[in-house]
Parts: sequence; structure tokens; C-alpha cells
Amino acid sequence: MAKLRFQLLSVQPTGWWRAVTACLRYLPIVVLLIHGLVLNFDEAVGSVWQCLARQTWASSAMLEANVAAFSFLAWIMWFRILDSLPYFQRFRFVQRSGGPVPSELLEALSNIKSPTSRQRTTLHIWASLPVYLLAIALLHCIKEPKALTLEAPSFLRVLIELAAGIWMYDFVYYWIHLLMHRFPRFPHGHGMHHELSSLGSDATKTEFVEAASVVNHTLIDGGLQVVVNICVQNLPLLGCPKHKMSRLLHNILVTYMLTEAHAGLDLPWCCHRVFPEVFGGSLRHEIHHHLHRCYYHQFFKYLDDFFGYGAPLGTIVLAEEKQEKLQ
Repeated sequence: MAKLRFQLLSVQPTGWWRAVTACLRYLPIVVLLIHGLVLNFDEAVGSVWQCLARQTWASSAMLEANVAAFSFLAWIMWFRILDSLPYFQRFRFVQRSGGPVPSELLEALSNIKSPTSRQRTTLHIWASLPVYLLAIALLHCIKEPKALTLEAPSFLRVLIELAAGIWMYDFVYYWIHLLMHRFPRFPHGHGMHHELSSLGSDATKTEFVEAASVVNHTLIDGGLQVVVNICVQNLPLLGCPKHKMSRLLHNILVTYMLTEAHAGLDLPWCCHRVFPEVFGGSLRHEIHHHLHRCYYHQFFKYLDDFFGYGAPLGTIVLAEEKQEKLQ
């Protein structure tokens, strides 16, 4: 029997953290009720957009690319700061102890091979920022971005376009991600993304996923994600092109969700905690990075559940036990 190279947490968050999760769960309903019955948010959205659209830098062809790139940078720094704070270490999926392998390490099914791990180079990870911006700049030499309009979207339009964009990104990339795992010998280089950080000696090595791994790609692998996002951003919804405000917010939200999924932290506000019926989130993605052969969604879970791409039985049971302990 092979050892599963990560340990599920047993520390329970305090009661007020559970309250935070519950509040976030009902927040969308409360916001929609306020919008429909008490306060129309269209005027507020319009004011924000009018203010933003009048700025000279808002007309830059690189605006969306800059928002995406620096959102990734900000979210990675945010989760790395949390991961470094002693208080938040209780929320780690894998303890970075580097000490002896604990006897509580979970048993997985046979024939599971531990992924090859190495310390990522900081240069490779952070080099993705200028490479991405340069690629988008070259793209704009071929195709001009849509002109900025002063017409403001409605509050509901922004919500619908945001939700549809996140769903479509996850849906399209799901099949690409699945094919990369089904055909690992193709020159896409997705294996680099599955290189885990490690601490300790070879005998006591602890392997874990961290926020910076979200941009640890080859050019082909990372380029496929960028192409999918560009295509999703340009899909017409509600009978008209996606509004610029929705596009900017999409880039902020999708980079957050991708970084959250790779942060290695089971935080009370993570999407799989707030809406466990809908999102697989960081819990499933952590297991995916260790086992490689299950849970191919970036955010959701419905296609994995439909096609039966679950983790080995022992992993699923233990993951469910962990969920119960932390609720």
C-alpha cells in the first residue's frame, strides 16, 4: 500500500469562523433581496463605472491584462502571507513540519505513485508576469481591443456576466485539463504544474501545494489557460458583448479563485466551504495535485461527479471526515 503524501487536518476552527462561513453562504441572497426590495444598486454601479471610465489610464489597451497580471500577484502574496502566519497554519491541508513522517499519514489505494517534487525557482514563477504581459501586447498589435464605452451596466448584468464567465472558463478548461492528464506524453508540459514544494530530508520529506504553484506552468500549458480566458471574455452574453466592467471584475475574480484553489489552505471563506454543494475548490484540487488522476475541475465539481472522476475511496472517506470535523 502506498502512502498518500499529505495529511488531512484535525484542528477545528473556532465557532466564529463557522459563523463567517454561514454568513458568506447567505450573503448573495441578502444582497439580491436588498437590491430588489430596498436599495437599487444600479445607480452605485453606474457611478463607479463613470468614475473609472473617465480616467486616462482606463483607455489603455493593456488595462485588462494589467488587471489580471497584478491581481495574480496580489492574491499570491495575500495567500503566502496567510500561510506564513502561525495562526493560519491550522488551516493548512499539509503541515510544513519537515519532521518525521507522522504515523497518521493516510493510506491510499495501491499503485499510487508519489509525484516527483523539487523546489521551484522563484525566477521561473515570477517571470510569468512579464511574459504574459508581453504576449498580450503582441496580441494587441494584431487585434485592437474594444473601445471603452461610458454606458454603465446594470447591477444584475454584472452579476450574470460574472457568473457565466466563471462557469464557462471552468467548463472549457476542464476538457483541456482532462486531456492533458489522459495524454501526458504530449508536449504540453502540464507535469511542471504538478511539481510540489517540499521540506525536510528525503526520508522525512513533506510535499505540499502553495499559492505560487498557480503560475508554475510551461508556456504551452499557461498559454492554453490564457487563450481560454480570452475566448470566454469575448463571448457575447445577453445578446450583446460582455461589458468592460464585467471583464475587469472577471479577471480579478478568476485569478482569486485559481490562487485559492492552489493555496493549500482550507480557509473558512473558501468556496468549497461556503458552497460545498457547488464547488470542489481547494480541497479537491489539493487531492488532485497529489494523486493526478482525479478531480479535474478548477472550481466546480459537477463534471467530475458525473463522469466518476473521484479520488480513491479511502481518500474520499477521509476527506469527508475532515469536512465534518471542521464544520
